[in-house]
Amino acid sequence: MQLQKEKFGVYNHKEIFEYTITNSAGMSLSVISYGAIITKIMVPDKEGTLEDVTMNVSSLEEIVAERPFHGAVIGRVSGRIADARYLDQGTEIVLDQNENTNILHGGYTGIDQHVWKVTTSESKEQASLLLKTISPDGEGGFPGDLAITVTYTLTEKGEVKIRYEATTNKRTLFNPTNHVYFNLNGNVKKPIYNHEIQVNSAHFAVLDEENIPTGELRSVENTAFDLRTLTNVEEVLKSDEKQIVERKGLDHPFVLRKTKDIPDAVLKEKNSGRVLKMHTDADALVVYTHNKEQMLTTTNEETLPIHGGLTLETCRLPDAVNQENFGSIWLEPGEEFSSETVFTFTVE
Repeated sequence: MQLQKEKFGVYNHKEIFEYTITNSAGMSLSVISYGAIITKIMVPDKEGTLEDVTMNVSSLEEIVAERPFHGAVIGRVSGRIADARYLDQGTEIVLDQNENTNILHGGYTGIDQHVWKVTTSESKEQASLLLKTISPDGEGGFPGDLAITVTYTLTEKGEVKIRYEATTNKRTLFNPTNHVYFNLNGNVKKPIYNHEIQVNSAHFAVLDEENIPTGELRSVENTAFDLRTLTNVEEVLKSDEKQIVERKGLDHPFVLRKTKDIPDAVLKEKNSGRVLKMHTDADALVVYTHNKEQMLTTTNEETLPIHGGLTLETCRLPDAVNQENFGSIWLEPGEEFSSETVFTFTVE
């Protein structure tokens, strides 16, 4: 395993570094200290050609200016909380309203905008980046000082592991994810239409017009949301399902079934031969297919196309604090949150 550190830019007079772990097959994982953002995952295709299989912007200037969330750790609470408020034992907690009247991805200042402290560890079979930050009491409106550690690991087996850990000094909410976009073509100018996707889920969360779950968990049976077997992504995106048409693609939470020895999700691209298998201990997965073109403002960046990538955001179901049947995202003092997601890359 090799571990490199290079300057990526400057933010608020602080140097931001990019850390790159490379295994013996040449596969590499790159992460920056700003936002704990995954900037690149270089993966060989069936011919051995290394290409970046993520969709991202390449400059810190653009990341700070546009806050695109690409590759970032999201929180305190990923997704949306309806009306940017919730009840805690009868007390109303009011949060940032940074998307209409709702809160999205932690509010006006989320952990995707923190400068994280980074340490490294290395062994023969894997290397890790340990990133730490504290979300202060009141950030985004959330109570408590929240101490967060995110550990990124690359292994010789082609695994990218993301582990989340957190503790708090006040009762609060925590439901993180990573917003990395995958494009197994190795070229974001080629949309994901040639990809196949599989999600081990029998139910998805129905969304309202503001992309807030209504509370209904609908069966995928006889719908375009039935991804229990490998399904062409373009067929899904061209579906006449109202939920998909309105959003120009998927932006939906799926309840994972947790079947032994079956991945929670699979992504394949036949031309390159690249295969991504995902396992997680989270109970839900949000699949978002980058449903709009993203205009970039800095001179050294190109426009990111609609459907140029696809996210597999592992988490609890969005707006869980306001939905009785969505599970708990509470974190109490004295408790420790922990969750891990593993992306395994292979070639066929």
